[in-house]
Amino acid sequence: MGEKISFGLTAPLPGKPVAELVDFAVNCEAAGFDAVWFPDHILFMAKKLTPEVWSVITAAAVKTDRIRLGAIGDPHRSHPAMFAHRLATIDNLSGGRAFSCLGYGEKMNLDYYGINWNRPLARLRESVPLMRQLWAGETVTFQGEFYSLSEAEVRISPVNGEVPVYIAATGPKALGVAGALGNGWVTNAMPTWVFSSKLGEVEKAMSKNSVAPENFEKCIYIFVSIARDKDTAYETLDRIKHAIIWPDVIEEAGYDLKIDPKYKGLSYTSIMPNDRDMLTRFRQMGETYYTREILSDFVIYGTAGDAIKRFEEYIEAGVTHFIIRDFSPDLEYSFDTLAGEVIGHFK
Repeated sequence: MGEKISFGLTAPLPGKPVAELVDFAVNCEAAGFDAVWFPDHILFMAKKLTPEVWSVITAAAVKTDRIRLGAIGDPHRSHPAMFAHRLATIDNLSGGRAFSCLGYGEKMNLDYYGINWNRPLARLRESVPLMRQLWAGETVTFQGEFYSLSEAEVRISPVNGEVPVYIAATGPKALGVAGALGNGWVTNAMPTWVFSSKLGEVEKAMSKNSVAPENFEKCIYIFVSIARDKDTAYETLDRIKHAIIWPDVIEEAGYDLKIDPKYKGLSYTSIMPNDRDMLTRFRQMGETYYTREILSDFVIYGTAGDAIKRFEEYIEAGVTHFIIRDFSPDLEYSFDTLAGEVIGHFK
């Protein structure tokens, strides 16, 4: 396989209190996982408990020693200087184990709070270099489209010079930003052949911007269900297929689907949890168009042996870090199986 393959788990949000989330990180470390990825949301579609994740990560950092800890968020909600300050502090607390991932963002975390969801890529192009300048100890004066700094400093540096910043991307322009600016690239669930194609675009941007491929992680956020038989494992994913599959990826994957215009614009990033009509149409779209054959190309499910084969297919496509969203029917069984048989196979 050549490159190091890493396995991370997403924190079980929403719905878990802070203490259980901290314990989850501790258990992931003990089981041999490489990272815990927290979704940085104020809201989810499900109306359940949603703690502020960087506070949880801070608590988890003092209870763990090895595992990497970070969150997937957006560039809209935090000023880059404030965010750089927070990340550097948490990184020191953890001994150099913090990371961040920034992407498009979701309307649900912005619109309700009067925060404009606009031009995320332009914001990333400004904010990420600013954060790195501040981490390097520079005194920064900058006037941009979104941010203004005058002789600004952050007087704490990350343990290893900077905190890794991954860029979440699926569209062509975003893939270019990921390759140019990121310490790694994160993308959502998609078939192996689509991942491989998009990776090619990221690597072109890396080459153009002289980004060294060493230690650049190619990550996929993948829904996984492990059970003692394949049909049982599939059932839990079938119930949420509308949220797993992004319509634009369906088209790129080459499926011959003619989706009714009334579903146009529906994707997880645009959903508003309090809009019942939107949620109904979102679910209807999944039920109407996303067959088991199609969903099977976007997810990993089945027995441990089935899962190993699918992980191998994604590794062949270029994945080096799996961000596993575990939707198994028995989470205790799947956790032990992933940690033992599946990850053990690759380690």
